[in-house]
Order: sequence, then structure tokens, then C-alpha cells
Amino acid sequence: MSTSLADIHPHIIQTHILPRLDGPSLLSTATTSSYLQTLCADDNLWSHICRSTWPSILDPRLDHLISTFPAGHQSFFQDSFPALITDVNHYNTILPSTWSSSKPNSSLCSSHPCTSELISAIDICYQNDIIYSRVEFTDTTHDFLWSPFWVELKDDPPINRLIPGISRWIDLKVDELLGANKATLLHLKEYLTLSWILIDPTRKQAVNLSSMRPVSVMQHWMTNDSLLEYVTVLPGCFLDDMVQCRIEVALGVGGGGVGLYMKEVVLKFEDLHCNCLNGKEFLVILQSVISEETNVRRKVVDDDEERWRSYRMFKEMKIEKMAWHNQT
Repeated sequence: MSTSLADIHPHIIQTHILPRLDGPSLLSTATTSSYLQTLCADDNLWSHICRSTWPSILDPRLDHLISTFPAGHQSFFQDSFPALITDVNHYNTILPSTWSSSKPNSSLCSSHPCTSELISAIDICYQNDIIYSRVEFTDTTHDFLWSPFWVELKDDPPINRLIPGISRWIDLKVDELLGANKATLLHLKEYLTLSWILIDPTRKQAVNLSSMRPVSVMQHWMTNDSLLEYVTVLPGCFLDDMVQCRIEVALGVGGGGVGLYMKEVVLKFEDLHCNCLNGKEFLVILQSVISEETNVRRKVVDDDEERWRSYRMFKEMKIEKMAWHNQT
């Protein structure tokens, strides 16, 4: 006599089976039947997954906010776990001759309820172990709308750290005077992953702005800091425009060259002319991205190729646009 999953007591499923699944597996399981969908909707399951994936949300203020999302921690996970992928095929059809007459993207002109605050939840892992975790609150009132949008987080070595959150050493031996060598930089590019979740508390939605893995890594010629860049390309305010969300990480060298630490993390948005977007432009783009109203969508990707395709397109368009402007 065969036994189906429905024959197993729901308490056994919820306490011994479902807690062993990761987020994507739990979502997939929920689609198999209405019975499992109900069991998988337990907020305790999703709270555990979210907290283990992003320790930054352990902040009591943030944890309370997430509980008010439409489906609690499940909504937060579905918003924040996928990458943002921009459909670059649209830009291949745009001719340079139309650049001077570009019109605002109508889907970006719709009005959205303004939020008075944005919340950033930042988590950085080295070889899948958390080394940095922090929550940052940004006031979007006063001069925010007309000022360059820029979120800068400075930090001290873990031994001197006073800021709430997690900060741990990266256990790598580095020359204190010369900094990291090429092999170490390539190692960091492979194993240092970053998540920057931006949360709109008014709309109770979130989005992950990071490319997860760095698109470039280099050594600063003066400070010998290791510099890593995480870039996500998004639709701009015009039909022919793209912007890049750049997250720059600076790793400082510990005393005696023993270990690297998180020295600075900066988030900013730039257009094809390397101009920094102001707060108003950023908010308009952010709200449309969160709602997936433009040529961007959330997608769980297993490799870096799809993440980087739009980044390469951005660099190509940047070169073409500069050349076109130089000719006109």
C-alpha cells in the first residue's frame, strides 16, 4: 500500500521536512498542491530562511517592518532573493540618430506615493560565511530630491568597531605595504558576494540592487585598498537610456598584513554620461523597478552570464553615445 505526502501528519512535514529546504525549494514545493501551499506559507519557515540568508534583517525595526509585508517574510524573500535582469534587446533597436530627441519613458512618469525613508540591508559574505552586515536608514525629505544620490558606509577594523551590526576579518595574508596581489584579487572576485536590499517601507516592497558577484576588482594605487565593484544595469528615465547601480567596496589591510576588513561601502547611480542621479531621479527609477514596470524583471539566475550581459551592453552604449556626442 503506497503512502502519499498527504498521509503524513502536517506537524511532521512542518517541523522535520520543510525546514530542511532553502527558499527556492520551498517556493517550488508550494506549487505542487494546495495542501503543501498552505503548509509552506508558514511565516516561521520564511523568517528562518530570511534571517539566515540576510542577518541584517535581525534589526528589530526591520524585522517588524517585514512582518507587515503582504505575506510577511515570504513576500520579502520573493522580492529580495532574485536578481534584477534588464532586457537589453530593446536597446539594440534604438538608432543613434534618435538620441537627441529622446522622450521620457512614459512608464517612468507615473506618480508613485513618496516615501519619507528608505532602508538598506547590506550583507557581505566571504566563501558563504557572513563577514559584514548592516542596516542603514536614508531620509528622503528635505534636500534629498535635488542632491546627488549617494549612500556611503564607512567602517573601522573589527577590533575597533562601534557601529551596530556584524564585521569580521577576511582571513587572508596580504602585504601591508603593497596590498593584495593579482591572485588574491581574483580570489576575492570569486568568493566575495554582496547583497544590498533596498526597502520601501511605505509600499512594503523590496528589491536587491546588487550583482551579487563583483564585475571588477583592482588595487588602489595610493592606499593599497582592494576595490571591488558590483554593478546592476537598469532602465533610465528616457527610452534610450540606461543607468547603472554601482556598489563600490573598499577592503583595508589589517596591521602586519594579517587579514582584510570592510573599510567602505558606497552605493550610487550613474547614467551613460557618468553623471550621478539625484534623489528624485533615483526614486522614480526605483519605484518602477520595484514594480517591474519597465524592461526589467526579477529572476533567479544560476550563473553570472545573464547578470553581466546588460553590463556589457551598458559599456558599449556608453562608448557609442560618447562617440556620437563628439561628432555632433
